[in-house]
Amino acid sequence: MSSRSVLRPGGSGPADPARLRHLAASAAVAVLLAAPAVGCSSGGGGSSTAGGREPAASTALLERLDPTAFANRMKDTGAVLINVHVPYEGELDRTDAFIPYDHIVGDNRLPADKHTELLLYCRSGRMSEIAAGALHSAGYTRLAHLEGGMRAWEATGHPLLHNPAHATPGTTTHPM
Repeated sequence: MSSRSVLRPGGSGPADPARLRHLAASAAVAVLLAAPAVGCSSGGGGSSTAGGREPAASTALLERLDPTAFANRMKDTGAVLINVHVPYEGELDRTDAFIPYDHIVGDNRLPADKHTELLLYCRSGRMSEIAAGALHSAGYTRLAHLEGGMRAWEATGHPLLHNPAHATPGTTTHPM
């Protein structure tokens, strides 16, 4: 067998090329998501959320905002606030759209201007990071997410709203 052959788990034959492309894309998103965290050590400088208004570096995938900074950023009239969590488990006041994290790219509720600031949140922060990676790959340039998600939001005393009308009928608990 050639050193370039790829086998499916269990060695049952060549792997599906589409599956390999999907795995490579997933790995690329994981690398993009991990890269900003490497530069966020506490060695020396101030926090990127100090005052909530320090501009993101042009190479940053997204800004990770604590609940206070996120609340301040929500006051920006041009920002679009998006709940990406599935299933519905609550929301922040004045949420503009509810778009599942894994179906966000190409959704018609996204602004056409890819330089519009998008504020993403979910229950823990994981789904919003995944959504940010996908949106970054799609060309969106101003992305921020609520670090720690709705859990951190509530833990810092901010209210979480529950509106059953925003829940999608028939959703089941998501594994994340």
